[in-house]
Amino acid sequence: MKITLRPAIIGIFFSAASISSMAHSSTTFSIQSLTPDFSDLIDSHATPEVITRHAKWAEGPVCQADGLFVFSDVKANKVLSWSPQQGIKTWLSPSDFQNGHTIDAQGRIIAASHGKRAILRQDKDGQWTVLADRWQGKRLNSPNDVTVSPDGSIWFTDPTFGVLSKSEGYGGKVEQDGEYVYRYQPDENTLERMKTPGVHSPNGLAFSPDGRTLYISDTQLAHNFEDKSLRHQIMAYTVQGKTLNHGKLFAIVNPGIPDGIRTDRQGNVWSSSKEGIHVFSPQGRLLGKIFVPSQDTGNLAFCTDPNRQRWVYITAANLVLRVPVLTEGATASSAAPKP
Repeated sequence: MKITLRPAIIGIFFSAASISSMAHSSTTFSIQSLTPDFSDLIDSHATPEVITRHAKWAEGPVCQADGLFVFSDVKANKVLSWSPQQGIKTWLSPSDFQNGHTIDAQGRIIAASHGKRAILRQDKDGQWTVLADRWQGKRLNSPNDVTVSPDGSIWFTDPTFGVLSKSEGYGGKVEQDGEYVYRYQPDENTLERMKTPGVHSPNGLAFSPDGRTLYISDTQLAHNFEDKSLRHQIMAYTVQGKTLNHGKLFAIVNPGIPDGIRTDRQGNVWSSSKEGIHVFSPQGRLLGKIFVPSQDTGNLAFCTDPNRQRWVYITAANLVLRVPVLTEGATASSAAPKP
């Protein structure tokens, strides 16, 4: 199924003409089912709704419990918010190059900040608290993605992309001896570096619905897209208490990299790619694709609104859009903008 996007009366949809000028993009949004199971996740006739096409580099989508959709415009050094009532607004500026976001059990936003080189939490008074910014006395690289496990611990990735990019951070010296995954325990204020053999440049994170598996995207290829030997895959690890074990290759994402990943209630893994979203079964079988008309797709988030309409929000370079789906996110924090 292919849809040529047309302007809506109130300007929510964007025109095919505006899309056609984008490099490496298609003028159509399309959904490709590779197995019958994919039709249980998204309607083949689902129509995308555009939130903005004016971001510099959109990342970190998340839905708050109060009904606000929030996402990072990393290269603009801002975080923006949206709801059907308010439209697009600046939520935080400067944002210290925040990238990934998640929601904790208390409904507070947890942010991965390239600029602060830290994991931050926005408290109820609106102030930001630094949760973790150093490992063994040395500054973190540039935390990229963050998620909360069922036990309340905060897991995050710390590649060097932000600290090495002049457009996505304040720069500085890399102090850690590599790129790692960390686990922060809020009630103990402790930080642990996780052992993830097989992962070179950790980026996206997602837990299975039961919390027993952690998926980690390895975007080593992003350090040099000309070197085809570099990794662009998703690894799966068994979670045993505070440790990860039995790491195995879950899926290879091609074209592009699995920048952001999320799981749905059925345990399927949704991953970004160069061409849009790839959806894998819990066994790693490719079920289908959502083709997004953009030069790249970076991240996604599941949200369910008060009318029980379920959406997947997608950040794709300068575009942010949402698509109705037939499933929900695996976490309990899938609140969404109110209609």
